[in-house]
Amino acid sequence: KAVPLLLPLTGVLVPLGFLTLGSALLWAPLARALAWPLVWLTSLLTHLAAWFAAIPHGSYRIPAPPPWAMLAFFASFAALAITRWKPARIAAAAVLLASAAIIAIYPFAPALHPSNLEITALDVGQGDALVVVSPLGRTMLIDGGGSFAGGPMAEAARAGGPEPGEDAVSPYLWSRGIQRLDIVALTHAHQDHIGGLRAILDNFQVGRLWIGREITARAQVALEEQARRRKIPIEHERSGDAADWGGARMEVLWPEAASAAPATEAQNNDSLVLRLSYGRRAFLLPGDIERQAEAALLAQAKEANLAADVLKAGHHGSRNSTTEEFLARVHPQLALISAGAENPYGHPSAEMLARLEAARVRVLRTDRNGAIQVLTNGENLEVSCFAGCAGAGNR
Repeated sequence: KAVPLLLPLTGVLVPLGFLTLGSALLWAPLARALAWPLVWLTSLLTHLAAWFAAIPHGSYRIPAPPPWAMLAFFASFAALAITRWKPARIAAAAVLLASAAIIAIYPFAPALHPSNLEITALDVGQGDALVVVSPLGRTMLIDGGGSFAGGPMAEAARAGGPEPGEDAVSPYLWSRGIQRLDIVALTHAHQDHIGGLRAILDNFQVGRLWIGREITARAQVALEEQARRRKIPIEHERSGDAADWGGARMEVLWPEAASAAPATEAQNNDSLVLRLSYGRRAFLLPGDIERQAEAALLAQAKEANLAADVLKAGHHGSRNSTTEEFLARVHPQLALISAGAENPYGHPSAEMLARLEAARVRVLRTDRNGAIQVLTNGENLEVSCFAGCAGAGNR
């Protein structure tokens, strides 16, 4: 990463910029004189950044270093610039190099919850992005959010608005010191699920890319090509696949193997459906499946294969998902709904919310509660919300 080289330059540019602005109020000729080195240094900074970015695999992203590392870097840089005593300069240079190496390498362990199975529904607007961490510290991202093609959120993105993979999912992972994702799973290739994943593949070390049904839609083809360039194995998951995953049990419940040629467009009912269990607790993550796929699951699955304490409501709380029959089989305590505030699709629907209320299921929503984290040690559930959730705690 270019930070150890560019940060000192930034450290000169910022005070010089303020000095130039301040001097313009006092004496314009002085401001013009200061502006020349300011312009030159700014140009140097942008050219250096572009040069580093153009080096294949020469740029990578890391979490923000701890404050003490940044303090050590700037303090040693200042000491090296000010002091003339040789032993002090040697010591300052050594601290500068050590702190620069720490910033660039980031050798710190991620902030996880040992011996707990975790799911965090991130607030990515009208889309899905779920962070899953196993009891032994394996990491998975299911979908990456994205602006839905053709909708008002897509217009906002084209106008320079937020991009969930870069501006929401990546910063959250970095805030916890996560640099590697063992699995990135795409439930289906609708833009509000796949749109942020290209940034994720750029920003993190990814062990495997999971997809359900193979389709020829442009977005999925581009994501798979990106994965191949980065030598990330692509695995197709199908109903019946199951394995121990970092101390938890992971089952793939849907989709079934397709007999026909790959479809040209993604369908909600082709979503990858996962069930994770740990001890006495389980999470069911059905992507965007609707009543047709729910009915197929009910017809083929044993009751134990669908039962879950926590259900991520299908299709952002659409009225065509989370049917009464499906709810009766899953019998969740808690439903998580990932939806954007005042979204144009009416999610979550009043009908679906009424079904959850009738089933006495507690509801948390990213549009109201922000990011929602659920932890289980195999016995209890611990719930917390970024914007607060009434009654959060052990259950």
